[in-house]
Amino acid sequence: MLAEKKVLTLDELEAQTALELPDREEMALINVFITNVLNNLTVTVNVNNNKVAVQVCALVNLINTIIAPQNLTCTIMQ
Repeated sequence: MLAEKKVLTLDELEAQTALELPDREEMALINVFITNVLNNLTVTVNVNNNKVAVQVCALVNLINTIIAPQNLTCTIMQ
């Protein structure tokens, strides 16, 4: 058996509440800051997952092993 749809009146429509979602850029839970120590340039990577943040810093550490001495730092902030 199919349920019949009720037609809403104008007053019922106006009584409804609509919530607006934030922009995708604002939804990041974790920020990863990658800084080049030599020239003090910083790149911020916004991620929503701790595992991704750790992987980003692991890659930064890998890059440091390739370009010795260590010029890059990686900081995870919530």
